[in-house]
Amino acid sequence: MINILANDGISQAGIDVLKTKGFNIVTEKVAQKDLINAINSENYEVLLVRSTTTVRKDLIDACPQLKIIGRGGVGMDNIDVDYAKEKGLKVINTPAASSASVAELVFAHLFGMVRFLFDANRQMPIEGESDRSEERRVGKECRSRWSPYH
Repeated sequence: MINILANDGISQAGIDVLKTKGFNIVTEKVAQKDLINAINSENYEVLLVRSTTTVRKDLIDACPQLKIIGRGGVGMDNIDVDYAKEKGLKVINTPAASSASVAELVFAHLFGMVRFLFDANRQMPIEGESDRSEERRVGKECRSRWSPYH
């Protein structure tokens, strides 16, 4: 059975998939300073990280049983990718995993901008409900800006 350490966490769905495939997955967070010892003592062959854990040359050299380093996210600046590959480790990531969430956030910010939600949120505690002038409350109607409605 292959031992996996998901040091920065993993979704329950990910845990379930890995377990049904016969992997032993541990999600308990190990401090960076204790990581080498934990990987060696528990014989982890796969290390999954997100943004918090760094995987540098010292860790790669000190953990010869590691076979895969996985990054849950887009960038891999917290992993010494070139060195890991030189040492024969497979380095993987999930570059498109957050695409839908990023798109949703962009649209949420766009809607907030055209409706002046930030300004309204900041001004309300200062002015209370006393300033109800029309020019303070008017935003842009998004529907009229979309081509399907023209």
